[in-house]
Amino acid sequence: MNSNQRKYIEYVRDYSQTTRTHIWLGGSFLHGNPTPFSDVDISVYMGIDALKTFIYGYGDPIYMSYTSNPEGIIIVIYEDGVAVDLEAIESVDVTDNSCFFHMENIKDRVFKRNSSISRAICHRNDLPYQIARLFHRSLIKYLAGKKEAGVSIANEIVAFLNSDRYVTETGYKSGISHLIAQYHDKYPLDTEYRNLCFELIKQIDTTV
Repeated sequence: MNSNQRKYIEYVRDYSQTTRTHIWLGGSFLHGNPTPFSDVDISVYMGIDALKTFIYGYGDPIYMSYTSNPEGIIIVIYEDGVAVDLEAIESVDVTDNSCFFHMENIKDRVFKRNSSISRAICHRNDLPYQIARLFHRSLIKYLAGKKEAGVSIANEIVAFLNSDRYVTETGYKSGISHLIAQYHDKYPLDTEYRNLCFELIKQIDTTV
C-alpha cells in the first residue's frame, strides 16, 4: 500500500463514520495483499447526490467512467494516482447501524447493485474514452509484476487503433510510450490523465 492509497482509505472511513453511510472495503485491500498499484475496491450504499459529494470530496477525478457488464461499477482515477472501482449499491440487508465502514465481503450479504446511477454520474462512456482507461490499467498491471496482463491490455489498444506496432514485454516501456502518442494524435487525452500515465512509465525502470 502506498501513502495515497492509505490516505484515500482513511478518507473513505472518515466519510462513512461522519455521514453514517455504509461502505464496504473489498478486493486486495480487504484480503491484505495490495500492491502500490492496486485499485481500491469499495461498495457504497448511497443516493446520487451523496455519491457525487463522496467522489468529489477526495478530489476532482481525472478519469471517470463505468462498466457495462456488470452495470453499477464506476471507475474513478484521481490525479494522485489512486484508482477506485466503486460499486454502487441500491439495497442491502443492513440491520446494525453502529458500524458503517465494513471490513468484510459485501457478497456475504443480500444486496442489489444500482445499475442506473453510474450512467447518471459519468458524462462520458464512448468507446474511445473507454479505451483510454486501458493505458492506466495496462501500466498498473505491468508495474505490479503482472507483465503478461499489462502487455495484453496494451495490445487491446493496438487492435483498437489498427496499429501494426504491437507492444512486447521486453519493449514495453517504449511500446506503451509510442502507443500513448499514437492514440493522443487521434483522440486527445486529458492533460492530467496523460501526465499520470507518463509518471507511471517513469517508474518502470525502478519498480520492475
